[in-house]
Amino acid sequence: MKANAKRTLTPRAAILATAAAVALIGSTSAATAFADDDGPAPQSSVQLSQKERHLDDSAKDRTQVKADKISQSEATAKALKAVPGTATSAELDNADRNGSLIWEVDILGKDHKNHDVTIDAGNGKVLNQHTDRDDDAAQDAAETQALVKADKIGHGKATDKALKAVPGTVVSYGLDDNDRNGSAVWEIDVLGKDHKTHDVTVDAADGKILNQHIDQDDKDDNDGDDD
Repeated sequence: MKANAKRTLTPRAAILATAAAVALIGSTSAATAFADDDGPAPQSSVQLSQKERHLDDSAKDRTQVKADKISQSEATAKALKAVPGTATSAELDNADRNGSLIWEVDILGKDHKNHDVTIDAGNGKVLNQHTDRDDDAAQDAAETQALVKADKIGHGKATDKALKAVPGTVVSYGLDDNDRNGSAVWEIDVLGKDHKTHDVTVDAADGKILNQHIDQDDKDDNDGDDD
């Protein structure tokens, strides 16, 4: 049959074909979900309630910082002890399936692969670690290596710069490329002493603050959460 040939289906054939397509889509989705599942959800020593898991970003940051027992620098150090290399990102978050409060740390290992390390936000225990295994893992690792090569200050100095600009608590940091010119930058989220989340961009070459602003949802946030 030629590629552009058309085939007319009878009503019954059309129904069967539709059903088969739906079944195929369903099975593909299930397979994708299974492939993305790295096993049981991590069980942290700090648990967030169902309500706390579904707060807006800034309110969630405030709640998580209250419950967190270790800093981003401590979490990063724990992750680097488990997987020696270069830390490229870290985020204080909760496991969606059970509300466990965790630090998710990404490391470019000495094996030149990207590793994900999950740290208990209550006691610093390593809950899980694995190497990226998706189809783009090699390409992603190559891109990470290029960013790490361009970085001259590291996550420690970058977060120090951000905290000097906005005193508070770092809730996430990440090494990325600048959308405007492709240069390496550190994107850092800080929960400021004003109880608002600030986005701070630091030049990875010289540590200069390139941009800082309050998260959009914080601009209209007047709920007066307690400390």
